Amino acid sequence: MIDFKYRKDIDGLRAIAVSAVIFSHLNIPGFAGGFVGVDIFFVISGFLITTIILNQSETFSIVNFYARRIRRILPVLFVVIAFVMAIGALIFNFRAFKDLGQSVTATSLFLSNILFWYRGGYFSTSSIEKPLLHTWSLAVEEQFYILFPILIIVIRKFLFQRYFLILLLIGFTSLVASIWSVNKYPDATFYLAPTRAWELIAGSLLAFEVKAPIHIKINKNIIATLGIFLIAYSILIFNEKTIFPGFNAIFPVLGTVLLIHSAKVEKTVISKVLETKALVFIGLISYSLYLWHWPVVAFSKYYLLRELNKNDILTILLIILILSIISFKFIEQPFRRDSLFKNKLSIPFIFFGVVTLIFALSGLWVSVENGMPYRYSDANADIMRIEKRDAELLKFIEARTENGKVLLGDDTALPTFILWGDSHAQALMPAISAMANKYSMSGFGVPGHPPVVDLDIMELPYSEAERNEVIMSFIKNRPELKTVIIAARWAMYANGNQFKNESPKINHQLRDVTNANISETKNSEILRLGLTKTIRALLQMNRKVFIVMDVPEIGFNVPALHFVSHIKREDYSFLLPTKNEYIERNQKVREIFSELELLNGVAIINPEINLFEENGRVKVKMGKYLLYKDDDHLSVDGAEFVAPAFENLFKNMPLTK
Repeated sequence: MIDFKYRKDIDGLRAIAVSAVIFSHLNIPGFAGGFVGVDIFFVISGFLITTIILNQSETFSIVNFYARRIRRILPVLFVVIAFVMAIGALIFNFRAFKDLGQSVTATSLFLSNILFWYRGGYFSTSSIEKPLLHTWSLAVEEQFYILFPILIIVIRKFLFQRYFLILLLIGFTSLVASIWSVNKYPDATFYLAPTRAWELIAGSLLAFEVKAPIHIKINKNIIATLGIFLIAYSILIFNEKTIFPGFNAIFPVLGTVLLIHSAKVEKTVISKVLETKALVFIGLISYSLYLWHWPVVAFSKYYLLRELNKNDILTILLIILILSIISFKFIEQPFRRDSLFKNKLSIPFIFFGVVTLIFALSGLWVSVENGMPYRYSDANADIMRIEKRDAELLKFIEARTENGKVLLGDDTALPTFILWGDSHAQALMPAISAMANKYSMSGFGVPGHPPVVDLDIMELPYSEAERNEVIMSFIKNRPELKTVIIAARWAMYANGNQFKNESPKINHQLRDVTNANISETKNSEILRLGLTKTIRALLQMNRKVFIVMDVPEIGFNVPALHFVSHIKREDYSFLLPTKNEYIERNQKVREIFSELELLNGVAIINPEINLFEENGRVKVKMGKYLLYKDDDHLSVDGAEFVAPAFENLFKNMPLTK
């Protein structure tokens, strides 16, 4: 056990951690891996909390420990939550505000990591509509704080005070679980405490005086240099595509451990740098900085309806700094003084228990009220129509799905066609089903998969190739399915990325499962080979193939764009992509389709031609109806709007004799 003393270098390390996180969220070049700042915080927290507990030894009071944690964590947190609720009520549509209500409840109860795990990944869609997303790490720490003191007491009283060995075993188990599960269950591994506990325990183990050769044989400055290198490497090299945490989290965690360990007895060159006044000051206000930064960044991006420029970033940094200094001086410091409650331990529990209940119930009320759509009722009504019609579509799909296939059109007719594709194909189902009904036809819809054989998306934890093999077998075994309609988000597959400001910024690397030698080939070539193989296989089955050109991607969440523009009373048409942008984005796709169209039995359908205004920009609204439900998927109204593009297909579709 080491003596407890204030270390300025740890505050300097906090400054690096919080700066990395903030710069990462502001998309500042060189900080793509700045999210590892959270891992640095975990190690520091584990070290400091364990040191405090062990140095109190037999006098340790778990009640007093919890009271101090409450006074340290909750005051600023509740001020930030109140701020987020107020701004959210002003600028969020009902859908985003309802989600915010749930976030407020979960954050108040330190369960936000579980909520955000349930909703999707850290880099998931519409993160700017989640201004409390960053509190997931706070929830993990608080869950650790609740259980860890109890574990220490159990080890002291019943397990012969073998702290180091038992914590080492628990930490190792957690690390193994993290490495094993990160590919299979990436969201759960990222958010949940069991696969993050090893990072906190790594810091806890530093609170013990362990005799090892490293103390004698390796110079402290070398250790410190290696530590800062590992952290810098993580920040500079990691990005949203990095598999994390798992094995990759070892780099920032080990780097932090080495930095703290190297200066445990005497200062190093690195620790002296970390002790500079500017870094120590940033470290002292790092908790407030962390809590304030993401709401300010998220609200700014949401309200401005564009990517942040340099002036925006500088302004946001200044706002975050001012708010954090105020929070530190007038909220954090006063509540951390023991004299505030005059040593009455029950007061913090009662006071903050009541406040927690108020916030938790307030968030629940907003959620139950469905995000209060009577705020800005006109704009919310437009978005509510999307949700209502989408719910009707999902109900239709559920009622007509059997063995993963949806019956489209006239349910009294023999199925003669199949719609095969990804989520963009599903978005077209209302159009296809309406046309099939019009001509008394029926067919199957198989949505959710890019309709290309022997193709996998490397970022996905499952094999698309295996699923598509089953679909091809189904088509082969159903000769009455004379027509195959394939639709997908072709531009994303061909280019390997998403469009404009769409979130999350994720690349989609394609892989040909039959030829490892072309795994590094450009996406467009892999798509061309795979799609050609698919079309030829269908033609050999004597099927007619119709390839649907994809609708324009928008790059912005259309309902959010529509809502913010409404409350700002600004026209947002200048933000919409132009026809030239669409042509450029789909150039590789059109080249592939032009080759395939030369094959006998292949035709191209172009629903996108109806989705451009006279000024050349994409049409996202028709009257009061929004044609898109997010960044790139048509709404039900949008699908019905482009339905005439399929008229000739169904008018001339071959029937089974």
